[in-house]
Amino acid sequence: MDRVPFLNVLKDVVGTLNESRKLFLKKKKLMFSVLVFPLMLNGLVYLFTVLAIKPEITNLIQESNLLPMMDPSSPEYIAQLMRVFADFRQFVVSSYFFSTVSFVIKLLSVLVIVHASALTHKDENVKLGDFPVLTLKSWKGPLVTYFYISLFTLGYWFLFFIILFPLLLLSSNVGSLATKSWALFVLFALFESYLAIVWYLSLVISILDETYGFQSLGKAAKIVKGMKPKLFLLNLFFGLLCFGLAQIVRLVDLRWSFAVTLTTGLVLVGSIFAVRMFQLVTYTVAYFQCKSLHGQDIESLRDVEYTKLSSTSLMGALP
Repeated sequence: MDRVPFLNVLKDVVGTLNESRKLFLKKKKLMFSVLVFPLMLNGLVYLFTVLAIKPEITNLIQESNLLPMMDPSSPEYIAQLMRVFADFRQFVVSSYFFSTVSFVIKLLSVLVIVHASALTHKDENVKLGDFPVLTLKSWKGPLVTYFYISLFTLGYWFLFFIILFPLLLLSSNVGSLATKSWALFVLFALFESYLAIVWYLSLVISILDETYGFQSLGKAAKIVKGMKPKLFLLNLFFGLLCFGLAQIVRLVDLRWSFAVTLTTGLVLVGSIFAVRMFQLVTYTVAYFQCKSLHGQDIESLRDVEYTKLSSTSLMGALP
């Protein structure tokens, strides 16, 4: 990329971030409420998850450590093994429950922050009491779209492991294997940031428009043309920011008290959650920029049969 066009793209990135920031200043009470309330819920789920699952994990480890010291042919061994299975089953049930609650909160948070950003961007008057109605009317679209995005993501990283597996078999040098694996991971992560342009935008479209699933993915692939360099840099920015925050884990000393470790984890989870929510605000702003860029063309896209798009278009509309 030439220097001048790159600087122009970088300027557009800064402009989008600044415009997204101004939404919080335009309607402070609304925007900060829809950000802080889900943030608090997410933090509470994290606390309950740790406080509930930590004793189960500790108990499972303690029960499992007793097995090697017992005679496998004794009745006591069978009874102990059953207790280990029961503890493991309880751990799975608890993990599934809290994961479901966390996903529901995440979905509701996405709905609320996108609606609030769109309404603020359009200078429409709205009260906090209106959001339950908006959420109930539009929850199906992002849920279906998120399901397809999850399938694409799983398939994408499954391909990563398919490519990685021969490297594990053919490489005899541990250092060389680590370097190749890391380089492959970075390449896949970068390309995922490119594909995520369509994924994030389709999530916003599924909330604000009457399309979802393959239709919203197809629509996102159509309207994003001309905006990809800017959105790709935005994805890299938010991805690196979250990666940097995640490095806080390395600063945690397991010898610290449980309260300190729990607080550190809570700050980390809350910070990453806030960054991802702000990323959705920027994609909502980008959605309106796409509408402005394409003019009336965006409206005519509703009549297109998106299910006929190739898988390549849905995965990222590669040029």
